[in-house]
Amino acid sequence: MLNDSTAGKFAEYGVNVWGLDPKQPVRSTAEQAIKKTSEFFKSSLGLPSSLHEIGIGEENFRVMAEHAAAHGLKDAYVPLTADDVLKIYRASL
Repeated sequence: MLNDSTAGKFAEYGVNVWGLDPKQPVRSTAEQAIKKTSEFFKSSLGLPSSLHEIGIGEENFRVMAEHAAAHGLKDAYVPLTADDVLKIYRASL
């Protein structure tokens, strides 16, 4: 979801939530914000960071992606298609 049009919001989040330096380049700040959030989920909350860690494999990804896209992802912060969701699932293994 990080791209040229969303980087500003991610950077703003990083500055406001994680206290990142607002003078750094926007893309760098956005990437740092995402990294800090991921680290927090893992270390502080103990949440799994991959689908593999919770026993989910790729066999049902297409059906899952189509189901997710059919239920309102076109109006999400960044509109997502079934193919977009499928890419996210594969990256989450």
